[in-house]
Amino acid sequence: MSPPVINQDMILEILSRFPASDIGKSRLLNKECNKRSYESWFLNLNRDRTNSISGYFAQYSGGGYDNQTSFVDEKTVSENNGVSIDFLPPGKVKIEACDASHGILLCVNKTGPSVTEYIVCKPTTKQYQIIPNPTMQTSAVSFGLALNQLNPFRYKILRLSRFPGILNRGNHRTFVSEVFDSDSFKWKRIKNLRLPRKDRLILSEPVHATGFLHWLSWHGNVIRFCLKTETWSFFKTPNFGVSPELVRYEGKLGVIRWWMTGSGERLHRLWVLKSIFEKSWVKVRDVKQMGLGEDVLWTPSNDMVTLSTWDSLFLYNVNTEKLNMIHIKKERTNYVWFPFRSDYERVDMDESNCN
Repeated sequence: MSPPVINQDMILEILSRFPASDIGKSRLLNKECNKRSYESWFLNLNRDRTNSISGYFAQYSGGGYDNQTSFVDEKTVSENNGVSIDFLPPGKVKIEACDASHGILLCVNKTGPSVTEYIVCKPTTKQYQIIPNPTMQTSAVSFGLALNQLNPFRYKILRLSRFPGILNRGNHRTFVSEVFDSDSFKWKRIKNLRLPRKDRLILSEPVHATGFLHWLSWHGNVIRFCLKTETWSFFKTPNFGVSPELVRYEGKLGVIRWWMTGSGERLHRLWVLKSIFEKSWVKVRDVKQMGLGEDVLWTPSNDMVTLSTWDSLFLYNVNTEKLNMIHIKKERTNYVWFPFRSDYERVDMDESNCN
């Protein structure tokens, strides 16, 4: 007797009502459902049925040295929509990292000339938690934030910094590494990140995928930090095209490299890491360049790409080649974008350390 045929549409209909964290577990059970659950129609349906929101936090320099932030809603193409970081304690607040899948931010708040607060928060529920300051008095260059689980609320933060003063002179390859674990509620020093000779770290928001944080180096290498073992490793991006950019695609690490066909057509080629163990890449698709001087900011689904230009933000459907503008910059300054998706459910933060 043959096994019953699984109705994929019925499974997806049920999954569309699940919280995003539960969908992640269900994706492991069926390969076809896994792929379809990353399509934009499903993610949009799930967002609406679970009272969630998706968009981007924009951060830019305002008057003086203050950072300004606003939230751009991907669905309504409007700013803020009730989501902001205005509920945080007064001071000069700057977003340093974001767990894009769970809507959790790491912010640093300068409340005085030499007074700094580190804050983990969930903007949709206006919850925040002030954590201890790092033990090393070094100049931070990059942060990574990753949730281990929502209930109970568990996360890790990675802080990369440079050695102070003379210890850092001419040294662009060694970074002090510290990890904050919410379980112990303490920072700890771990093994320094030391890059191969003649290579350098590209300072950017890391890409979180499959239990790792990922950065790019000047020479197109992936710098990978394992959140479980708290160790570093390195491997190369595909030797094809130029200007690599890291993304997350269907839950895996992806890289996009620009190239030109023999006929002169300009394309972005997307590759995905086949396995966290093999460190080999598989070509997924080519995405047509729009000629706007755009950078690929994010891949919110497997059929949509977010493009950022000097003055605008776009959503591009790679199947229909339809381009939708979702934001025009108000200030002629550099923007830092943080992709953001969240529900409105309160998280189980430790009440003795949060608000």
